[in-house]
Amino acid sequence: MKLVIGSRDDKASVNVLNHLLSFDDFDKKIKDDFVIYVGKLFSIAEITGSLIYADHIDEKLSDFLEFEEILFISRHSSKDGRKIFTAHVSGNPGNNEYGGKPKSLAKPSPMTLKNYFLSLGEKIDKKPEFELTLEATHHGPSEISKPSAFYEIGSTEEEWIDRTAGEIVAEAIYEAIKSDKKFWKVSVGIGGTHYIPRQTELMLETEFTFGHNFAKYTFECLDEKILKKAIELSSAKFIIYDEKSVTSKVKYLMKSIDGIKVLKSREAKKFGLQKT
Repeated sequence: MKLVIGSRDDKASVNVLNHLLSFDDFDKKIKDDFVIYVGKLFSIAEITGSLIYADHIDEKLSDFLEFEEILFISRHSSKDGRKIFTAHVSGNPGNNEYGGKPKSLAKPSPMTLKNYFLSLGEKIDKKPEFELTLEATHHGPSEISKPSAFYEIGSTEEEWIDRTAGEIVAEAIYEAIKSDKKFWKVSVGIGGTHYIPRQTELMLETEFTFGHNFAKYTFECLDEKILKKAIELSSAKFIIYDEKSVTSKVKYLMKSIDGIKVLKSREAKKFGLQKT
């Protein structure tokens, strides 16, 4: 059973959850500060407050229902105000400016993330003004032991409440939850900008999926301990790096990790031709 978590204080959450509630028959329960909808295929939990500060939410909700994975539904904010569908794993490779703990990573759910991406990629023509992209690992919660990822609509209130945007995200979430495609090659990504274009391309066009991704701006805090933790939590067999942005120090770090295959992004594109 997978659990979708949204916040009543997040307009994108409310938008998507309202659509998801029509996809199953739910038994509504109120437990402490949570509103819980238990369905046959998946469950939904509504919380208050910001999702990025929801550390240990899996432990709290486990008192009331059983689930194996979390899908956080959230707004995305950016200064450029772009129209965007994003997804990423949470955690802090460095400082914790926005929730979680420093140098701490949540456990990813790379299979659901991949299946969501493929599903949304087929629907994005309904909102052609939007772009679809992965983001690098950033913000809390980092203290989540169940596999999880964030699924977001950005970047202003106009997009957060857009009915069609909410509908197609809900449809992609539902299809990802139902999907039995679990053969994807799991990787940790390194390099690129915050919106990691090469990893995004690989998600859509190859057999690769990603757990944690570390953008170039995190290189000063990327060390052996955090990289090994990302590989372990992601259950990754590969590191894929953006050859145009990785420094010699980071190359040495990647190649010092035993038991992992290291690929340039262009090598990964040839290596991981998509099975569908």
